[in-house]
This record gives sequence, structure tokens and C-alpha cells, in this order.
Amino acid sequence: MQRNKRVSDQTGIDEIESVAADLLIAGVSINQLVRCYASFLRQLIEGGALSGISSEKLEMMSSYLDKALMPGLLESDQEQRKSFFLALWPIERKYRDSDPVFANFVRCVICCFGNEEDWERDDTGEDTPLWYFFFYIKKVCPDVKEDFLQYFKGALNKV
Repeated sequence: MQRNKRVSDQTGIDEIESVAADLLIAGVSINQLVRCYASFLRQLIEGGALSGISSEKLEMMSSYLDKALMPGLLESDQEQRKSFFLALWPIERKYRDSDPVFANFVRCVICCFGNEEDWERDDTGEDTPLWYFFFYIKKVCPDVKEDFLQYFKGALNKV
């Protein structure tokens, strides 16, 4: 059983890396990828996939996702985006122990305020943040892989 899980995990990693490579080849920018992730998170909320999180908490995160999806926000000055980080990290910290699923979702939303400049500065060794996006949302929705892959493959069709 453990071996099958490792094989499955490796397959998931390979699939995500393949989609990330395809997105890069298609010329999808990091900012476009971040917006796509914010849109994916909105879809999860609207589709009821996050029913383990209270509607009040989801409404709060929806308002942040709406801001993340505003045209030009990721390209705006650092101070505006920084204000969202400063608002969201204390929420994540507050719920880290009492509601870890929600805290992990807040981390997903925090990712929606990073931009290309942040990504290049952080120099993680990855070409895109796609793997990190998946890593965080999988902590919230363990069975999200296929929906995640399909959503980002769909982003390729919009380029």
C-alpha cells in the first residue's frame, strides 16, 4: 500500500510539473498563473468543495479573492499587496491550531497576492508556483488533484 501511495504521489508530481512546463511554453506569466489560482479557489468555494469550512469564513476569503482578481492588482505597487499579506497572515496564525483546514485555505489565498517579482526574488528553484499552489490546496481538499490539473490545463486553452 505504501509503495502504491509513493507511485501515486510521484505521478501527481510529474503531472503538475508537466502542466507547469506547458504553461511556461505557452507564455503564461506568473501573474496570469496567480490569477488563475485565485479563480480556481473561487470555483472551489462556489462549487461547495470547501464545505468543511464555515460559510462565514469562506465569505471572508471570497472578498480577498475578489481583490486578488482585480485587474492590475498584481502589477500595482508593493504597498497595496503588502497590506493584504499583513491582513491575512494574522488570520492564518489565529486558526492554525483551532481550524487547520481553514488556516491552510488562508495560505492558499495569501499565494494569490504574490506576483512575478516576488517569485523571482524568492528563487525557490521552481520555474512556477504551480507546485506550491497544489501543495497548499491539497491540505484543504486532499482529492483535488484532478480538478486542479484540469483547471490549469484549461488555462492553456485560453492563452
